[in-house]
Amino acid sequence: MIDFRKRRLDSLGFRVARLFRINGCLLEKKLAGSGLTMGQVPYIQITLEKGGQTQDQLAARACVNRAATARTLKTLEKLDFVVRKENPKNRRQKLVYPTDKAREVLPHLLGILDEHDDMMFNDFSTEEKELLLRLLDRVIGTVKTELGSCGKESCYER
Repeated sequence: MIDFRKRRLDSLGFRVARLFRINGCLLEKKLAGSGLTMGQVPYIQITLEKGGQTQDQLAARACVNRAATARTLKTLEKLDFVVRKENPKNRRQKLVYPTDKAREVLPHLLGILDEHDDMMFNDFSTEEKELLLRLLDRVIGTVKTELGSCGKESCYER
């Protein structure tokens, strides 16, 4: 008989997935007052880092499929966090830019994210934190290598 409990306890994938879900629940609570969801935050950050990207470029940077990116951008546009403008070099293409509202909410978002990171590392020494991040980077690198480029130019770039 398969011991599913033992399999879960020995599984990095199970732990990462569980952390993702638990972390998401907590982060959604913290973001509630901002009008944003956890899935929208990367797009705010990416567009503020470099405005004027295509939807496909944003999908690649966020490592999210194009359909989900389209839905998220549509919502962010309705909420006035991003605006799409015609690409002067290719009139069939739209470029996504952050709005003033996105710029205004950024300090609040960064405060939430920094506080959240501090909470997750609360019981860690500096050395333990650095070690965990290095180990996770190695796992990410291994998975990226196994996955290949997947057509995404900068999936999970640091």
